[in-house]
Amino acid sequence: MVEFTGRLSGIIFENNEDMFKILDVEIVGELAGYDQDDIRVTGSFGDVTINSEYQFSGELVVHKKFGLQFKAESYHQVMPHEEGSLTKYLSGDKFPGIGRKTAQSIIDQLGLNALQVLKENPNKLDQLSLTQKQKDSLLSGLNSMDSYAEISLKLSQYGLRKNVINRIYNLYHGDSIKRLEKDPYAIINEVSGYGFKQADYIGEQLGIPFNDSRRISGGIYQVLLNKLQEQGNTFVELKFLLTEVSELTDIPQFDSIAEAVNDLQRAGKVVVKDDVISLQNIFETEQVIAQNLARLNENKCENFADEKIAQVIDECEKHLKIKYDDTQKSAIKNALNHPLSLLTGGPGTGKTTIINGILYCLRRLEEIPAASLYSEDPPFILAAPTGRAAKRMSETTGVEAKTIHRLLGLGINNSNNDDEIELNQINGEILIIDEMSMVDMFLFKQLLSSIVGTKRVVFVGDKDQLPSVGPGNVFGDMITAAAFPVTKLTTIHRQGDDSSIITLAHSINEDQNTNLLFQKTKNYSFIPCPPAQVGQAIEQIVNYAVKKGFARDDIQVLSAMYHGTSGITNLNNLLQKILNPKEENSKFVESHDEKFMIGDRVLQLQNNPEKDIYNGQIGKVIGINENKSDELLVCNFDDREVKFSRKDLLDLTRAYAITIHKSQGSEFPLVILVLTMQNFVMLRRNLLYTAVTRAAKNLVLVGEQKAFLMATNTPGNNRKTGLAKKIVSLMPQLEQEEDQQEDNASNIEKAEDEGPKILTKEAIYSGKIDPMIGMQGIKLEKLN
Repeated sequence: MVEFTGRLSGIIFENNEDMFKILDVEIVGELAGYDQDDIRVTGSFGDVTINSEYQFSGELVVHKKFGLQFKAESYHQVMPHEEGSLTKYLSGDKFPGIGRKTAQSIIDQLGLNALQVLKENPNKLDQLSLTQKQKDSLLSGLNSMDSYAEISLKLSQYGLRKNVINRIYNLYHGDSIKRLEKDPYAIINEVSGYGFKQADYIGEQLGIPFNDSRRISGGIYQVLLNKLQEQGNTFVELKFLLTEVSELTDIPQFDSIAEAVNDLQRAGKVVVKDDVISLQNIFETEQVIAQNLARLNENKCENFADEKIAQVIDECEKHLKIKYDDTQKSAIKNALNHPLSLLTGGPGTGKTTIINGILYCLRRLEEIPAASLYSEDPPFILAAPTGRAAKRMSETTGVEAKTIHRLLGLGINNSNNDDEIELNQINGEILIIDEMSMVDMFLFKQLLSSIVGTKRVVFVGDKDQLPSVGPGNVFGDMITAAAFPVTKLTTIHRQGDDSSIITLAHSINEDQNTNLLFQKTKNYSFIPCPPAQVGQAIEQIVNYAVKKGFARDDIQVLSAMYHGTSGITNLNNLLQKILNPKEENSKFVESHDEKFMIGDRVLQLQNNPEKDIYNGQIGKVIGINENKSDELLVCNFDDREVKFSRKDLLDLTRAYAITIHKSQGSEFPLVILVLTMQNFVMLRRNLLYTAVTRAAKNLVLVGEQKAFLMATNTPGNNRKTGLAKKIVSLMPQLEQEEDQQEDNASNIEKAEDEGPKILTKEAIYSGKIDPMIGMQGIKLEKLN
């Protein structure tokens, strides 16, 4: 093993998936067997700082293209000992909040070995005259100086995968091993991809007892997270939790589980109310949403007389050359006269026409000059959760619409702590948010918190579509709460070429004639096909569509899942060969098992405001720069060039086939929908309904008839959420029709006990919490 010290002069390449980096290093002193001043160093590194010194251990190797390099097996940062360099280092980027004066003060008190002193004895921080934030910054910076290679090696010995190790390291840095070994179960609630089985394996190696409260708490976290991530639920019934945790941990005594619940509640990790349990941050998010809705509902906006509204609606009808029905007029009136209102309806029911009517009428009633619509502080603010939905909103209204992330100024480098995020304030005469069913509870909380001076807020969507990918069901919960004016559109007004698709969509949603699915019409048809032949069928359909004159970018394949012969991954491999065949010697870039070529259609998977591209936005590869790591791939998104580094490619995928969830907020001229029994866990009515409504003109259904029937006949998964009850507890319900009152009453149980609930033996065994829940019908075999 060879060792040398070097000063980091540059980072040539880095891959955050596995922390692999290629570094340019200036040699300080000597490197045995090497006679030049600089060398390339490769290996797995955590956070490294330009101009800092590191000691590397490893060996010299010969790369067939780049020659002699140093392959590092381990490394550690060399702490500066000279006063000038130490002051500069302490006041640098690694220690935010510490300036040169504070740095000098630290050196004066602890000497030139200040960093080593603090590293060996962090309690010395208490002797320093620093704010708590400065102390935290100093400690965090010191921890990040630990060797990633050593931490990674230790964590891998516990059987952890590289991506999980990276997440743990990015969260805890030098404290990673200490935090894991202190309580491997607590990390379940903090690191994605790390679950109870992994924690249990580590706990066993550490000698943590089978009935230890840490282990039981880990089981509680896992059950709550399962329901949150798999079903979008924001709470779990206590009786269900007890049995699930008992089964997961193999601990039959409910007393121990109940005590662990109480401990977590006292520690502020969970909330127990009304015989249900939630993670603390989930409960608080719903609570803040309800409070903000109540605040907005108290806003004062001018109440226009019915005659005046009727007059401007009449003018609007003449201007737009349309005719509103009574329900649509009611929606416009609600938006004009109430600080907060909701509009829901399926395709062809006139949501877009109503939005245009609201904007036209408000402009007339408030005498808003046209020039102000394009000012820096516009009166009309429009937004949607995805780039494609925002673009379509702009096109149909003539008013600029933004993604919600861009509207709020949310960036990918924002802190995860809401208190540290500075959001853009929203003012204006009216804010209209479209595609509300896609908005999850965390984004909705941030949106509501940023609304400051807006007089009217209108939420628009289709309550019957798939709920958000993230947890909660905020749009559905607001409708259920019945505390705001809600307009439900049911009449189909669109009678164009796509009307048969609209009729089919409403038939699916209302669970009517399933035979419509398998009829051949002008706009849609069904092609029966077993999973093994899906690829062959898709190939024939796509080739035929191109031959009939469909542009390649107008054809969109949708599927429910990524895996299987009918999954996204397999279909993208097939469609890439059909729609963008690789020519001899053509360039390509490979990342996360995908090949990207010039001409490929691509999908952005995460919001990236810095590049001004957003989740669900579709673009096209127009360039490949093999020698530029920061501009490896160049794509066109809405007539703008966007450059991707290799790290950025983790958020990019091919888009010839995409999931139904990712297609929300978009429409395509030709949709080819694939459903087979390989997707049986996903087959629900709202999934099929959402997919069908993505087709603007033409639709081809491909797969097993049994799968389409199963989807039609299986109601959507109604998420268990607490927002509706929290809204009702803060504001009165509006007067409604009797049948609507009964419907809402069935969805909202009145709060009986607003205080925290402590689990006792009496509660568990009184029958209030049934220990046999989910066990009915199980018969024990007789023992011989």
